[in-house]
Amino acid sequence: MSGHGEVVAVPGAAALEEAGWSELTGPEDFFQTPRWLGVQERNSGTTMDFLVRRRAGAPVAALVTAWAHDAVPWLLARPDAMLAQGVRDEEPEALARLADTAHGDPASLLPSLVCGGRHLGRTRPLAGPDALPSDVAALVAHAEGLAAERGAASVCFPHVDERDTGLIALLRGRGYVSHPSAHYAWLPIPAGGREQFLAEMSKHRRRRVRLERRALDEAKIDVRVEPLTPELVPRLGELDCNLLRKYGNPASPEHSAGLIGWIGEVMGDDVMVSVARKDGVPIGFGMVLRSRSRGREEWFGHRAGFDYEAQGKLPLYYDVLYYRVLEAAAEQGVGVLHAGIGSVEAKLARGCLAAREHSFLLRLEGGRR
Repeated sequence: MSGHGEVVAVPGAAALEEAGWSELTGPEDFFQTPRWLGVQERNSGTTMDFLVRRRAGAPVAALVTAWAHDAVPWLLARPDAMLAQGVRDEEPEALARLADTAHGDPASLLPSLVCGGRHLGRTRPLAGPDALPSDVAALVAHAEGLAAERGAASVCFPHVDERDTGLIALLRGRGYVSHPSAHYAWLPIPAGGREQFLAEMSKHRRRRVRLERRALDEAKIDVRVEPLTPELVPRLGELDCNLLRKYGNPASPEHSAGLIGWIGEVMGDDVMVSVARKDGVPIGFGMVLRSRSRGREEWFGHRAGFDYEAQGKLPLYYDVLYYRVLEAAAEQGVGVLHAGIGSVEAKLARGCLAAREHSFLLRLEGGRR
């Protein structure tokens, strides 16, 4: 098959379906589906580009990019913030990147062209069954050209999965260097649901989970997985804002509510929320997004928030975000729950599998600050 082709820019997320983008996504690519990219385009606060590699008139590969500068709030996919965190953690590869790529200052990596999606896990080009390595290379080269034309200081693939060996080899061959950025966790759902899940735990962990559920029952906390309704949105916006501010992200209840409402409009029945209520008032939630691709249904955890004062010492977090969702997923025959990044030790202790992810950086000398 010929490697000749062209890279074309799709004008916006609304045109992705017509451009054949969905033909290139698989079950784990939910955050690169046209619907979700439409959510991100509205919420990104910056320029996004949608690049498609075509051969013989047909799409074979694709790449989404986002322009990262010091005002965009998505810190967990910004190269400067990820590198700074690695330096604080005294991660050896991050310290090396601070010296050889960031010239001693993580902020010098901005502005940056973030490639492969700014979601928190498996940021990569999309490749259909007919894609050749040269097709993916052509997309990466085109993105690097865009970055240079716009005066970027760097190009970044923020969360490259260690299992994406072909992409890693390509990036290293083009001069990218890397440092660990996160662990990505997922849970194969046992057919027997929560009871099978508990039975496969250690005796100590099983006892602890049951004590946590008892504590919530005694406090009369009602937790259930339900549709996202417009009536819930304002309160969930407050809870979402609480969590974002706790971890240093700029946020407002109004902005969070606006985004959650927009997700509900776009995703319809494919968005659910696990909600904890005390005296009828939501005090914690987790959002779950349903992906149905190539005959497989998988669920993706996305957002969360809590009323920390009302929660007190109650063990809400894993009951809301994990156990209740697992129960609902098992009842509906879902294969996998994607638990995302963060708290990897706790997720491994609760049956998840995990893969290491790395931020890949290419320094563009002459880029502007």
